[in-house]
Amino acid sequence: MKQLQFEYKITIAYIIIGGIWIAFSDMVISSIITDVDLLTEIQTYKGWFYVIVTAVLFYFFIKNHLSKLRDTEAELKNHKNNLVLLIQEKTNDLELLNTQLKVTNEELNNKNEIIVGQNQELQHTLNTLKETQAHLIQSEKMVSLGTLTAGIAHEINNPLNYIMGSYVGLDAYFKEYGSMNTEKTDVCMQSIHVGIEKASAIIKGLNLLSRNSETFDETCNLHFILDNSLLILSNNIKSSITIEKLYTQENVVVKGNVGKLHQVFINILNNAIYAIAEKGTITITTAITKGNVEIVVRDTGCGIGKEELSQITNPFYTTKPPGDGTGLGLSITYSIIKEHNGTISFVSEVGKGTIVTITIPVHS
Repeated sequence: MKQLQFEYKITIAYIIIGGIWIAFSDMVISSIITDVDLLTEIQTYKGWFYVIVTAVLFYFFIKNHLSKLRDTEAELKNHKNNLVLLIQEKTNDLELLNTQLKVTNEELNNKNEIIVGQNQELQHTLNTLKETQAHLIQSEKMVSLGTLTAGIAHEINNPLNYIMGSYVGLDAYFKEYGSMNTEKTDVCMQSIHVGIEKASAIIKGLNLLSRNSETFDETCNLHFILDNSLLILSNNIKSSITIEKLYTQENVVVKGNVGKLHQVFINILNNAIYAIAEKGTITITTAITKGNVEIVVRDTGCGIGKEELSQITNPFYTTKPPGDGTGLGLSITYSIIKEHNGTISFVSEVGKGTIVTITIPVHS
């Protein structure tokens, strides 16, 4: 059951106490006093006594209760004021945080705009670097072709001399004799055939080297590329240099760029030729190892020191005298091998020679 309210409790208590007082006092007085007038007077005083006593009691009781109510009201008011202050404080804190968040958001937006701008600049720089790299590769290729021009002219001139000599011989023979001598004409025709084949092979090799394709899905036979590179460099190879080819019998075919792989091996072989001042040997070994074609080029040349060896793939670094090299050959070679998902490493010792090891994933 719900508790009775305060006013009901007072009313009930007043009725009970009053009833008990009236009944008990009347019974006592009636048993003592028999005089009706006196009894009436006493009852009147008794009534006033009851009123005064109950009024005093109720005064203190109600005063105490109201005092508690006032204390509670004051406490509630204090709590309310504190709550208002707390809410105001938290509101101020939230407004401050909101202001800080707005400032931070503006700063982030500004930084984001800066980052976007820097990213665009970096992308532009990257594109410029790619273009520059392509130009450098092409420039190095042109430098290589320029370096080889004299030798290539000599190599092409030789078969042309065969052809011209045979032509002059045949022309003189026909003018003198007017009829065909099979034995002599066969020798001339064979010379012409050899000359044409050699000139054709050199021109084909030059065409492959000078290609400016960026595709990496060409089928590349590394033995053919190595032989072609040697053919292009044939005039640079001194008579005192021995070329040893230890080729595997397996199919050494990779996916890549034929022209760029020509550039790699021409750079490597040309360095090996340059390193041999007099007599020496260049050994080219190929093998299939763990799913990779491994090409090892050893030379018995002058070699290079450890400090220089660690820098040879850096752009524009060269151990050659001024005018003999651009310093881009091995840097470009390293980049091309990386483009073919391959590796290249160098081992060298001064006075003993250099070993260059290249691996490229084999194409099934």
